[in-house]
Amino acid sequence: MTDEVLLLLGCPQIPVQSPLVLYVADLLKDLGKIPVVAANPSARQLIVASDPKKHYVAEYRDVDRTIADLADGKVRYPLIISFIHNDAGLTYTATAAALAPESLLVTVLFGEHAYDLAGEIAFPAEKIVAPVTHNTRPLLAKIDEVMEWAVLKI
Repeated sequence: MTDEVLLLLGCPQIPVQSPLVLYVADLLKDLGKIPVVAANPSARQLIVASDPKKHYVAEYRDVDRTIADLADGKVRYPLIISFIHNDAGLTYTATAAALAPESLLVTVLFGEHAYDLAGEIAFPAEKIVAPVTHNTRPLLAKIDEVMEWAVLKI
């Protein structure tokens, strides 16, 4: 198995997404894993601007290309961490779950509809949920807890 872990991002509309991505990427690097961010151009640019020297993330992929590569079997990730705050993020995650059933899937759900979106998840996934938009604190302790066992499991 690869040491790469996929961080799947949707629209960057909610401010907590970028700091959460960098926080998770830092945790992964500390655990000896390589974070790979798959995002749309806007979400990618926010992460790049926040990490210009690539301390946390060195590899970026287009989210649609990544989904296509998962479908074609060109890439595989033992762990996929998806950041979800709307239906589009949920759709990308459901697609990734269907295309990579062997992957451990962790979902980080945030924004005012976080609990509603979490309730729509009908595929195997660990859910980290808080209806936050600006304050990452409610999610950090749960992310720490899940990342400890999730990385050991892969």
